[in-house]
Amino acid sequence: MRTSPDSFLKTAVDAARAAGECALRFRDSLGPVRYKGEKDLVTEADLECDRLIRARLQAAFPDHDLLTEEGGALDQGSEYRWFVDPIDGTVNYAHGLPLWGVSIGLGRGDELLCGAVYLPVLDELYTAVAGGGAFLNGKPLRVSANANLSQAIVSHGDFNVGPDGERQRLNDENFRVCARLAPAVQRLKCFGSAVAEGAFVAAGRTDAYWMATSYPWDVAAAALLVREAGGRITDGRGGSWKLGTPSVLFSNGVLHPALIATLNGNAPS
Repeated sequence: MRTSPDSFLKTAVDAARAAGECALRFRDSLGPVRYKGEKDLVTEADLECDRLIRARLQAAFPDHDLLTEEGGALDQGSEYRWFVDPIDGTVNYAHGLPLWGVSIGLGRGDELLCGAVYLPVLDELYTAVAGGGAFLNGKPLRVSANANLSQAIVSHGDFNVGPDGERQRLNDENFRVCARLAPAVQRLKCFGSAVAEGAFVAAGRTDAYWMATSYPWDVAAAALLVREAGGRITDGRGGSWKLGTPSVLFSNGVLHPALIATLNGNAPS
């Protein structure tokens, strides 16, 4: 018997809330952070939250595959795979900045089924089930209706991310795109947490979010939120996007063509 999407979502929500509470408890006694790359931090809170979420998902769905940022992959040949970022925005978290969150998404093949994003400091829980809409603390979400690029609020991915050998190339791409976007939009932002920035597009707080590179655990839940809130997702050149595609553009949909043209230097002068 197949488990319903609502049952999947309930497990994801319970695990996300528990991990968020765990991370909040750790904040005042983090101890020294560790580096898993030249610029990338990992804290004991990341590891503990990863263990907590994995344990809950495995207890509820022991046959499912898992991919978590800190724990890696568990491949069991299932058609279902969970994508987990226990603390997205670890640099923000470790420095006391409030924008960080827990992300849990479920896919079946290339199809996203459900997702939960929890921003603990704001106590905001974003949820979505494929075909069932997107919600913030139980209230329906809708992307913005803004159709004027010059009035758009757009955010972009952080600098100094990605594998050590790729970082400078990604920084250069980020600089190029920011130079194109900044004069075209009302404000260009960088919040430092992909799950928060994706959720903000779904909520209509921002109009778009672009990343030069991403990982499935960064965007699985956020992508479903944006789609279910009426938005659009492509890669950075306007091509089709699925989990594993490096670049990603989330938008309110109506601004997407203008954003793609601007990102790629094709906007009318």
